[in-house]
Amino acid sequence: IANEKQGRIWSLTSTITYFGSIIAFSVAGPLADNVFNPLLRKNGILAETIGKVIGVGDYRGIGLIFILSGIFVSIISVFLIKNKAIRKLEPNIEGGM
Repeated sequence: IANEKQGRIWSLTSTITYFGSIIAFSVAGPLADNVFNPLLRKNGILAETIGKVIGVGDYRGIGLIFILSGIFVSIISVFLIKNKAIRKLEPNIEGGM
């Protein structure tokens, strides 16, 4: 990227990143309270499966969101590290420059 345009690119990247964070923060609470918490109540749909691992009751919905987020980040990182174009960005990684 040309030096004259790097500021624009970084500001666009930051804007997209912050916008995604705002959406995630806005959605996480209602999703936990209205979707995952009811599923993880004593007689909820997930009480006999996931509930046996993480427990049932109040506040288990946000815990499930944290667990799912961690799993998704792990899956994405595996796909990214296998991507040849990304591996070429770092010269110290096998298969890079």
